[in-house]
Amino acid sequence: MKKLILVLFLILNFQNSYANDWNVQLNEIISNEFKVNNKMILPLDDGEWILATKSDTSVGWGIGVEERLFLQLENNIPVRYFSIGRATGLGKWQSYLTSIIEGATFQSKEGGCRKRQHYNYLNVYKVGASHNCMVVTITDVQRELNPSVSDPDAIFTLNLRSWINRENIEMPKIYLEHSASYVSTSVRDEWYVISYGVTPEKFAGYKAQFSSRDTTEFHPDKIDNYPAAKQIMQDWLKKSASFHQNFENFQAMKKHQRLKLDDVLPIASNNKTKPNDLTDQLKKLNDLYNSGVLTKDEFERAKAKILK
Repeated sequence: MKKLILVLFLILNFQNSYANDWNVQLNEIISNEFKVNNKMILPLDDGEWILATKSDTSVGWGIGVEERLFLQLENNIPVRYFSIGRATGLGKWQSYLTSIIEGATFQSKEGGCRKRQHYNYLNVYKVGASHNCMVVTITDVQRELNPSVSDPDAIFTLNLRSWINRENIEMPKIYLEHSASYVSTSVRDEWYVISYGVTPEKFAGYKAQFSSRDTTEFHPDKIDNYPAAKQIMQDWLKKSASFHQNFENFQAMKKHQRLKLDDVLPIASNNKTKPNDLTDQLKKLNDLYNSGVLTKDEFERAKAKILK
């Protein structure tokens, strides 16, 4: 009986070790999702994702930092990337670490959860030491790969540059990017940061005309001059919002910590008015105005109510 229990224990531990995608080794593959355990599963785009770089650091005092970068390759070109990092063991040192986490998140020199001219979208929840942040922008690959131009990033590191050279990888010039940061010790004593991106070619069959962060047609200051880029970014915002909701579920965030994304995602409605019904209502309203039954102010108020 003791031998049977020992065998069962070893089998279960072997299975659990491979159920946790933090344990994946370099150049190994995950498919369709990133899984921490049976409750923490983050859906990814379908297909195989190869682990390009990984980092595990013990800070001390029970605090650990892990980072993983997965890529989806087509013809040796990373058309999608997914980066995930976490700091663990925060609970005991929360008062000390809060200022460090908030400095990195809200006061960073570049990036972070604060308003930036090149951000296409920013949405933040912050109460006390807890935060949930979503950013949508583009990744300027050369800017991120070159540490003399911008600060080092969790996505593009020295290890990544070595991997690119070793595997003869051809890097794209830009990605459409979604990034997020979440910490709440009332949920778990961990801080998670993710980034997820796709090339415009893979996402929408579109070849970008400009590839630097400040010249790209996807830049908020320029995008109105490029209707195709503007439509792609609108579609990417919806995709990012949906992905962020998956991230919130993955984290098991409390309801009040979740972002309101009504400005990006369509709102479910019980209003069953069809387009033809709307046209009929506006026509009848216009007839009432033309016949003198409604004043102009009454007409405008009624029209606004119908359209709303």
